[in-house]
Amino acid sequence: METSVHSTAPTGAPAVLTFAGELDAADTAWLDQLDAVLDSGDDRIVLDFTDVSFVDSSVVQSLVAAHKRVGQDGWVRIVYTHHLIKRVIEICGLAHAFPQYTSVDAALRAAPVRGTSTVRGAQPGGRT
Repeated sequence: METSVHSTAPTGAPAVLTFAGELDAADTAWLDQLDAVLDSGDDRIVLDFTDVSFVDSSVVQSLVAAHKRVGQDGWVRIVYTHHLIKRVIEICGLAHAFPQYTSVDAALRAAPVRGTSTVRGAQPGGRT
């Protein structure tokens, strides 16, 4: 798993964390990065999962915990295009809490995607 953390603008701007590979309970480096951002007081966070191909239930649990931790005034937005990540989020009933963003820019502008045409690996008709 590769991880990078950066802010996109001056102090007070949303934090952007970028990940790649598979995220699961065996690899907590990504969670350490997320916790560091949360511990610093950031309450607007974009998680770029564009190059993530797998997440397990521990990742979902951590996303929900981060969502709760930022409170009502903050947000956690996830950028993803892989159909398996979309499916996990939907199965867990979290599509409203974590709508799909297909780019960091869209997440920063709060413009979630509607429909399934931009999900990599999705079958025609939106089936995954």
